[in-house]
Amino acid sequence: MIDGPAGPAFDDSTSWTGSKPITHASRQMGLVGAMPDKCELDTKEWHETTRGGEHVLIRRVRPDDMALYPDFLGDVSSADLRLRFFARIAELSAEEIDRLSHIDYKHEIAFVALDKVTDHILGLVRLKHELDERTAEFAILIRSRLKGHGLGWLLMRRIIDFAKEKGLRRLYGDVLVHNAAMLQMCCELGFRELDMGSEIRRVVLDLEKTGGH
Repeated sequence: MIDGPAGPAFDDSTSWTGSKPITHASRQMGLVGAMPDKCELDTKEWHETTRGGEHVLIRRVRPDDMALYPDFLGDVSSADLRLRFFARIAELSAEEIDRLSHIDYKHEIAFVALDKVTDHILGLVRLKHELDERTAEFAILIRSRLKGHGLGWLLMRRIIDFAKEKGLRRLYGDVLVHNAAMLQMCCELGFRELDMGSEIRRVVLDLEKTGGH
């Protein structure tokens, strides 16, 4: 998907999945790990145009992207933070922003979408490997003002393709039951839904059943 249009018109593209409260954000997102060698940082880039007309560059997250996180997270509404952390949060503290901006390169992979004009982060998607290294949890977040622009669809396609290339068997994420747009997008992407209780649905993608890209 290079310089192609974004996905279906219903795409909400807004919220992280996840089931742990803000006090465990650092654990869920991954603390600082060993910095990768330059050869380990994939230099491949994808140039895309969202349905809203934003021209974006999608690539692997780099250590120097950390400086861009405060501006990015400052443009995410409290409502969307609740969809991410499953708790009411007015705003993230400086300490939490610092923790969220670090990636454990041994166990995680993340792709960032950058505005090609301003170089600001518009969205981010991350995979964290489980112990079996064949299953991974995904998390996605974009700026609240970009709801419905299709950026979430582009980022999800990128992480699904990456997971297939790496031979993963399964992706999953937890979504609040009232986050209907996110659940619908996942359904269109081939995820199945599991009932985890009155408030949460787990979406699971069995990559071995999805065929080619």
